[in-house]
Amino acid sequence: AHTRFRDNFKMKCPGCNTEYSDPNQQICEYCGTELSRTEPISPKITPTKTKLEQFIDDSGLKELYKKIKNNLKNV
Repeated sequence: AHTRFRDNFKMKCPGCNTEYSDPNQQICEYCGTELSRTEPISPKITPTKTKLEQFIDDSGLKELYKKIKNNLKNV
C-alpha cells in the first residue's frame, strides 16, 4: 500500500513542541512561533534546562515578565 507523502508529514513548533500534521499550518496556534518541518517524527528529545531556567519556568516568573513587558509596550 502506497502511503501519501502527507501522512508522514509533521511539523513541530520550536517554541512549545506542539505537533501539526496539516502541511498548510505555518504558525503555532498556541505560542505564535513559525513551525519547523520534521519528517518523519523523531522521538521527542527535550533539551535539558539549567536549574535556573527550570526554576523560572516552575515559579511562573517567565509569564510575569511577559505580562510586564506587554504592559510597558501599551503605556
